[in-house]
Amino acid sequence: MDKRLKRIRTLATWFGLGDFPKAPGTLGTLGAIPFYLLLCYLRKIFPNILMYNSFYFIFLMTFFAVSVYVADICEREIFQKEDPQAVVIDEVLGYLTTLAFINPVGISQTLWAIGLAFLIFRFFDITKLGPIDKSQHLKMGIGVVMDDFLAGIIGNFLLVCLWTIFF
Repeated sequence: MDKRLKRIRTLATWFGLGDFPKAPGTLGTLGAIPFYLLLCYLRKIFPNILMYNSFYFIFLMTFFAVSVYVADICEREIFQKEDPQAVVIDEVLGYLTTLAFINPVGISQTLWAIGLAFLIFRFFDITKLGPIDKSQHLKMGIGVVMDDFLAGIIGNFLLVCLWTIFF
């Protein structure tokens, strides 16, 4: 495998977490937590929360495009099958989407956000309710990513509702 494909495979498996034989999707989601914490830390460099939220949105859209590209290459060239289980970059995207616009303050709120987002996202990712299931059948890497992205969007709405009530 050439260097380009190795880099793509590393991203796709989220640095090897997708290669674990049991629960690679759950491990991929857990692997997104340090990345989320890094994004939370970056909030400090922005002068206000609106600019940070705009940055987070742009980041998510870019990460979506990268995830589709990576998933497509994995389906066609690396694993040569539809929606390979080892590809977990889509779980990372879905989890980060679930946490969009939450903006926890302090360690306690951050831990609550991380935990609630994990439970909510995994619920929607596993059950694949409604349009989430239908979106998996899209081609060229989009189906691999879209179901997790939709699970993240729906999960985000639920998390924002809970966050508004309790925090």
